[in-house]
Amino acid sequence: MIIAPSQIKKVWIITFEYAGLKKVGGLGEAVKNVSIALGNLGYEVTVIMPSHGINAGQVLEGVTCSGVRVGENRWHYPYNIGFSFLNVNDKVRVVLVRGNDSRTSTILEDPYVYGRVEEKACLLCKALICLAEHLGFPDIIHSNDWHSALAAITLKIYAEHKGLALPYLHQVHLPGSPRFSWHYVSPEWCGVPVGQHRVWRVCCHRLENTYDLWRSVDGNLEAFAVLEADAVATVSRSMINELLGRYGDWIREKTCFIYNSTDWDLREVIDYASRSYGEVDRARLRWVVVRDLLSRYRGLGQLTEGDALVLSTGRLTPQKGFEYLLRGFRRVEEGLRLIILGVPVGDLGYEDYIRQLTLDLSGRAVLITERIDKQTYKLLHYVANAFVVPSIYEPFGIVALESMAVGTPVVASDVGGLSEIINDLRFHEDGCGIKVQPGNELELGEAIQNLSYLTLISETGKGIEYLTYENLKQLARKDPTVGHVVRENCVKHVEQNFRLHNTAEQIVKCYELSRKMAYYRAIT
Repeated sequence: MIIAPSQIKKVWIITFEYAGLKKVGGLGEAVKNVSIALGNLGYEVTVIMPSHGINAGQVLEGVTCSGVRVGENRWHYPYNIGFSFLNVNDKVRVVLVRGNDSRTSTILEDPYVYGRVEEKACLLCKALICLAEHLGFPDIIHSNDWHSALAAITLKIYAEHKGLALPYLHQVHLPGSPRFSWHYVSPEWCGVPVGQHRVWRVCCHRLENTYDLWRSVDGNLEAFAVLEADAVATVSRSMINELLGRYGDWIREKTCFIYNSTDWDLREVIDYASRSYGEVDRARLRWVVVRDLLSRYRGLGQLTEGDALVLSTGRLTPQKGFEYLLRGFRRVEEGLRLIILGVPVGDLGYEDYIRQLTLDLSGRAVLITERIDKQTYKLLHYVANAFVVPSIYEPFGIVALESMAVGTPVVASDVGGLSEIINDLRFHEDGCGIKVQPGNELELGEAIQNLSYLTLISETGKGIEYLTYENLKQLARKDPTVGHVVRENCVKHVEQNFRLHNTAEQIVKCYELSRKMAYYRAIT
């Protein structure tokens, strides 16, 4: 007989990133926010992740996890896994999976989050089984992107073979995954259990063999997770449609979405500005903050004081579209200035290209790739006239939320989650930005110029001649403070839709969907 949990209390979240410990992109912030939101509702949350070399927390005593993996070359590869934990608060703790010997440590403690990612993902499978045997099963397991999916699938099948229909939610933040051989996932290497287990097939759950299921998706790990999960969550409605197009409409009934949220607080940023600079007025503060930034952090390019400040942040990858921003910026009014806070991820050719485009805008643009302290980072968003997200592809776009949370409107590509979270001020009274066609540098440049000067007009009364959108020009003539209204719209939009309690409401619905589907799995 198989049973399923009647309610969800104990949650295991599997991830490769957690803000404050290790973070590359938006995943780390999203997972942290989800864990805290669930903790606030009274759930007992355990976040499990590779240590990535983090030396923190207390050793989790009494958990032994060692064995031997057999390679395709038939050589034996021993592993010895250890665990440490730290408490985020009384309801949320993070368990770090680390190595107890040099071979295992080389993998799990690689400081580059996605270094040795395939092997980190594999050893997580072993780690979760050991943790479940020591701590008992959770009431639900929640994986995030393909790196953590295999571990969750391993535990889900293992639990079913033990008589428990463990609810499993897989969340897709950034779609796509590599393909692997059967040996990689097999008991010889990663340890996914073989044999039959129940898989949803629309009409019902059917008993199917792990090997056959793996072959049916041609070794695609994300597809395997979508097949195995009781429910599949995304970070936007548009991504649900993307997954339906990729895997078929049959998954629709087990999909849900969980918008990301932000804890950025306008009042905190204003307080910091007042304490540090004795000023909170954006116009008077702006270039003081910029000069301070450039004196403390090394930037590529030169930046003279101008009319208005444009800010953009993100990983230096083609997906983020910085080349369109820089090329589009050539066409904007000479008084605009641009700061890009870029995160290198190893795409050297692209990074060189972005550097050259930045140098071509001498005096008007600067690229900073050093990590900026958090208070300065937030303050730059606060003093900017406009924030730009020029992505070609963007599942959600949490950087847009962060900017709006401190009152800075956004120019963004009309794509993915950005399409859902930004109301275009040209068409909505409560607008908080302008959306443009992705990859269109002409449209992007015009939008940047209009939004930047719209907010500048509300500060200084100058720049109305640079507005090229006729409806915005008429609004500014009628009410020169309209830029302030747009800033207020930004803050209200985030407060009403993208705070922790909003995320909590959505994730609880996804968890209940997972629990219900696991119940059907149990009674099949």
